[in-house]
Amino acid sequence: MPKKKQESKFGAGYSAWTKKKLIKEATNVARWDPWIAHNWMTEAARGLSIEDFDLVEFHDVAADKINNYWINLRKMRYYNSKVFWKSMPPKLITKIISDDDYDII
Repeated sequence: MPKKKQESKFGAGYSAWTKKKLIKEATNVARWDPWIAHNWMTEAARGLSIEDFDLVEFHDVAADKINNYWINLRKMRYYNSKVFWKSMPPKLITKIISDDDYDII
């Protein structure tokens, strides 16, 4: 009878996130650390081309979500910009394709 395969006690190990996963996690982390969100969204946008249009659109939708959250956060009474932005000036995430670039028919 064959022996049972030995499995490691450790996880699968290190694996790099895909760009889509990085954008999803940046959307999540934007709630408490805006500068990590900026870094991750910039990293996800790096190297994208028109061939990756679905990923570009996914990035821009996530940028809108993050920016809207930050704008609405200013209205909350518990919001303190110096604490949230760590004494740096607030900055919204730039989209890859701005809304002005779309030709809507």
